[in-house]
Amino acid sequence: MPEPSALKSNWILVGLVHGTDRLSTIALSPLPFRIGRRAGLHITLPAGSVSREHAEFYLDGDSLHLRDLGSTNGTFVNRKRICDEAVAVGDIIHFGEYEFRLACEDSPNPWGTMVMEELPRPQQLLKGTRELGELLRIGAVTTVFQPIVALPGGEVIGYEALGRGRYPGIPESPGDLFEIGASLGVESDLSRLFRRKALEIVSLRGGLPMLFLNTHPSEIAEPRLLESLGELRRLVPEQPITIEIHEAAVVKAMRIADIRAALRDHGLGLAYDDFGAGQARLLELSEVPPDILKFDARFVRNVDQAPESKRRLLKSLVDIARDLGVEPLAEGVEMAAEAAVCIDLGFTRAQGFHFGRPVPIDSL
Repeated sequence: MPEPSALKSNWILVGLVHGTDRLSTIALSPLPFRIGRRAGLHITLPAGSVSREHAEFYLDGDSLHLRDLGSTNGTFVNRKRICDEAVAVGDIIHFGEYEFRLACEDSPNPWGTMVMEELPRPQQLLKGTRELGELLRIGAVTTVFQPIVALPGGEVIGYEALGRGRYPGIPESPGDLFEIGASLGVESDLSRLFRRKALEIVSLRGGLPMLFLNTHPSEIAEPRLLESLGELRRLVPEQPITIEIHEAAVVKAMRIADIRAALRDHGLGLAYDDFGAGQARLLELSEVPPDILKFDARFVRNVDQAPESKRRLLKSLVDIARDLGVEPLAEGVEMAAEAAVCIDLGFTRAQGFHFGRPVPIDSL
């Protein structure tokens, strides 16, 4: 069997390497083919987001594979961080802030229509990643606050802090920012920054009745999460805080139980966010009940016009939550008719435009 370096390859990478708008095509030959910041590699990418020896392509039989070499910021294929994975023509690959498309020389026009037609131009995403890095470096974010009310009376019992970007050339929306952040593996850093900014703003105001702070699903498995939450409590020892965990992250009851215990130690509450957006995780709900269960807005939207079967299902879920001692919260309540049905179904908390839109703290 020949040595890997002797194997021939017709795979190519298409991307921006030289700091201009000119696309480069790079043959992945010989294999294995190593990429990083260090001079002398097959591709040298001179950026701090790229590790000295970042990743390498290699052949496994007839299949091309890409493996990360323990890089700091990760290697991503189609916006998912990988350790070692087979790759195929058309895949989007990120090494730090650099984006490439994988193509094949034998394909007709491999770096034209096939690679570019239905995907954003690489320089647009590269620009976004560079600017997001600067946003994180200088903390260029702010926070708006949306009221959470008690039912049936509607009195405000707290506010959810919703982060917004404040850096030229990239979106304000946290969803868009997290999408850019996924290409750099910095979702957790962005999430922590949003929480810190919210606390800075609230502390200048002198506090709120209850502050709801979000986490990103990528943080749940990280030891750094509990450390960062402890830091928040030390910053504002008297502020009531509830930490929201997205339903998608509530997958390992043991880990969530550890998080809940740590939150209790710091005097922080726990909410599961967007319940029912994916799976209604009833097992985890029963094993590790939160303080508040936020039902996804899709349960609530037009619930006043929903068939009786849907209302019965929703009421049964609300009843389960209340039997566990959990406060059920209806998200996305936009109309008075929706609010009235939510009260009838047993919801004790609500949030949505009907009760108040997200606004700067000076407008509360």
